[in-house]
Amino acid sequence: MAEPQILDAVRWFLALFFPGVALFYILRLTRRRSALGHSAASHGAVGSQAWWLAKTFVFFRSAITLAMLARAFWPQLDSYLLAFPWMVTPAVVVTGVAVMVGAFTVVVVLNLTMGEAWRSGLVTAGGPPPLITTGAFAWTRNPMFLMVQVAQLGFFLAFPSGFTLLCLVVGVVVLHLQVRLEETHLSNVHGEAYRDYAARTPRWFTLRHLLVRTKILPASA
Repeated sequence: MAEPQILDAVRWFLALFFPGVALFYILRLTRRRSALGHSAASHGAVGSQAWWLAKTFVFFRSAITLAMLARAFWPQLDSYLLAFPWMVTPAVVVTGVAVMVGAFTVVVVLNLTMGEAWRSGLVTAGGPPPLITTGAFAWTRNPMFLMVQVAQLGFFLAFPSGFTLLCLVVGVVVLHLQVRLEETHLSNVHGEAYRDYAARTPRWFTLRHLLVRTKILPASA
């Protein structure tokens, strides 16, 4: 496939990818509402830090979706989004797409395997039941948020630009602030059980933890 065709294909992929992500979460939330009898999403009290973080996330997610749809029909928009021409090559953008698809696939699997414990948004009034510490959660306390950040990096590579770089930075900051809020909440809800879990499992991921989990390194090292 010629270079312009590859770049056009990626352009259309991005235009369809984000509405697809939105559709997945809409269906997921609808299904969980039906099972729970109430919404599975909570963004905290209006005006709280959790609420503002959620609104920031929604704003950027909406801006990304609209921008990617618009540039599919109007390629000239790239210059207004401050595209980095020296990075816009088939190798870079295809790598970005692969990273996005891989990371989002993991997010989908994690969402579906969490079962009754799945919730969306920031901290919830009653806390997420129960505390999950097995599977992917034994490797990192925030596997989904970790994969979301990987997907955001993939997005930047799929369309290297000032716009996607800003989205990457804001997205990472919002997720890190969100995680700290949720950690406080989980500690309050689950007490010593969560603090023990946090002591043995990294917030994100570390090489040492990987080596211990795979028994290459002893736990006492």
